[in-house]
This record gives sequence, C-alpha cells and structure tokens, in this order.
Amino acid sequence: MLYGDYMNKKEKLIKYIVFIILLIFILKRLLNVKHVSYKIKVEKNTFNINENYNKKNYSIEISIKNKKFPINIYDNLNNKNRIIDNIYYYEDNKYTCILPVFEGKLYTDIMCYNGDYIYNYQQLLGENNKLDEYVKTIKEYDINKYKNKETYSLKDTIKFFDNEISNIVSITSYKGLYINKMPINIFDNDVYKNKISVFIDNYYLIADYNETHEFDQFYLVNLTNNEVEKIKTKESISFDSFVQGIVDNKVYLYDYDNEIQYEIDVYNKKINVVSSREYIKYYTNTKWEKLSKSKVKRNSYFDYSTLNNDFTDYDYVKYSNDYYYLLNKNNNTYKLYRIKKDKINIVTYIGEVPTLDLNFNNDYFYYKDNNKIYYYSDKTGFKTILEDSEMEFNETIKYYIY
Repeated sequence: MLYGDYMNKKEKLIKYIVFIILLIFILKRLLNVKHVSYKIKVEKNTFNINENYNKKNYSIEISIKNKKFPINIYDNLNNKNRIIDNIYYYEDNKYTCILPVFEGKLYTDIMCYNGDYIYNYQQLLGENNKLDEYVKTIKEYDINKYKNKETYSLKDTIKFFDNEISNIVSITSYKGLYINKMPINIFDNDVYKNKISVFIDNYYLIADYNETHEFDQFYLVNLTNNEVEKIKTKESISFDSFVQGIVDNKVYLYDYDNEIQYEIDVYNKKINVVSSREYIKYYTNTKWEKLSKSKVKRNSYFDYSTLNNDFTDYDYVKYSNDYYYLLNKNNNTYKLYRIKKDKINIVTYIGEVPTLDLNFNNDYFYYKDNNKIYYYSDKTGFKTILEDSEMEFNETIKYYIY
C-alpha cells in the first residue's frame, strides 16, 4: 500500500469517527436526554448514582456494594440533575434497604433486597422487628400514606374513595361520564348501552346516542379541561358498529350493517373510510393485515397479544413503555413482578392481583375487581379508587385513569 493511500484511508476513518461522535451528540441534544453520575456518602456508606433524565422522566440507578436499585421518576423536577440529596440505608443478614430523598421529598417506598428480589417496605411491614424499628426513625417516611382508605364520597351510584392519586380518574355514566367526581352530561336521556365509545390518551370518544338507529357525529371529551366537542361524519353510521381497537393514537370502528371501516383521528378531528370494497384493515402481531369482509364478525377486535414469553420462570408477560410485568398464578390470584426494560436482571415484587386484565401506564397500573377499581403506583401502593354497583349489571360501563 502506498503511503498516500494509507494516509487517505486514515483521514477518512478519522472523519468517520468524528461524524459518528457528532451524530451521537446531536441525537442526544434532540432527544434532550442528559446523563450525570455522582456519589453520595452517608455516614460510612457510599452510593453510586447514575441519572438519565429528560422532560418526561428520570431513569436512575443507585448502587451500593453489589446491590443495584433501578428507579423511574415521572415528575420532571424542573429538569434538574443530581436530584438525590440523601439516602437512608438499612442492612442485616436478610435485607438490604434504601430510601432515596429527592430534594427533600419521597417518590418511592423503601426498597429492600430479600434474596434475588426487591420488595417495597409496604410488603414487608411486620416481618422484621429491627427493620420496623429503623423505619420509625426516618422522619420523612409515613407508612400510613400506603394504607388504603375506606372513606368515600358518593355521586349517583359511584363511590369515589378518598385515596391519594395524582391522575385523572374517569368513569362513564348513563348521561356521559364523570371526570374526577365531576359529572359531564352529554345526552338528553339515560343511555344504558354505550358500547360505541372509547378512551384514548386524554380523550373520551362516544357516538351520538341522542339519535336512535344511525348517527352522524361523535362527541369528544377532553379529560384535561372537560371540554366537549363534536366530530361530524360524512355519512350516517349504524349503531350496529363496534370499536375494533386503537393503533398509533387512532381509533378504528367497523360499521357492521354498512360494511364500512372508519379511522378516527381525535387529534385532528377527522374521520376517514379505510376499508375497500372487499377488505378491512386488521391489526395483529404488531402489523397490519387485510381481512375479508366476509370473515368479519361482531367481535373482530384487534389482537394486541404479541409478546412472546421470554421469561420462562413466569406464567404471563405484559408490558408498558418502560417495564415488563411478569405474573405467576397463585391459586385464585397472581403474584406480580416488574422489570425495567433496560435492567432485565433486576426484579421487583409488586404484590398480588386478582386478575390478568391490568392496564399499564408508566409506573402505575389499574384494574377491576368485582365492582371496584384499584390503582397501584410506587408513590401510593395499592389503593381503591372507585366503586360502581352498576358495573355488576352493565358491561358497557368503562373506566379510565390518565
């Protein structure tokens, strides 16, 4: 190889490396993801902390000795870094526990390793006297915030429990819906079967049940400001229709009588026909397929059960944006575990749930048990949110937490 050729290749390689570095830098700036590593020393213990943070959340790992504690915080905390200013630490021959303090506030329960799993202290209360006595010395910590309150306020048939929750809680009613206990009346008369309705992001979409056989508009309720808008259709839609599912923040509705499939964009307030003369769009296994209209049934809902069970020690796998949720059958309940997607070797035990029908969002989930709706987050533990006796008789009643 000639010297000039060698230098040209070397120069190209250097330029390529510089380009990659610049690209990574630009992508980080575009994504607004920032990283910082630091140490906190509390008495004789030194904690290594890694923070990745953006406008939506913090992804944090706290390490001490050979233990690693992954944490997600979904408050932006003014997009600051080095947000941990103190860590309480407990260790004995069974437990290794930490409680991080974020600028004087608590965003998690006390987290304790017991064997290979992380447990929240609310699951361990009363099992170890020394741990219980240590927890009583932590001035910021109050176990009562994780206890379920049974007091409530009554609105029509709905009991709204006085438990802590920072989210928007919605449940449909016969005239519209409730948003954080406030009634939003849409219809003139009671509507007992409102199956053509769906919650999507911060919206509730429902057909105009003021009409009888057909309708030509939807009502769209913004859950964040309680405003009600109308979305007009170009043609009348039969009430013999059903919502097939949601893909990419668009609602898909099939009019069984007229054999027409609609795509409803709640953000742009547009409704488009997406079926052809012979086929409709059908979503399954994370991709779109064609489904012959002759094969469409009244329950041809989209199939979202696409995750393979790669965690062979568990019976079921579900997931949110940031976590895998793993469940094992335990008589009439399920033991629920959680794994961060970028920390798959660290497992947190959440508790027992009575159903596989869990709705996940960020670090919380909610579910129905008989006529009650329950909620879990790391900040609150398990809480009863509401109870509606009508759910026992009416399967079209929907609930939603945003």
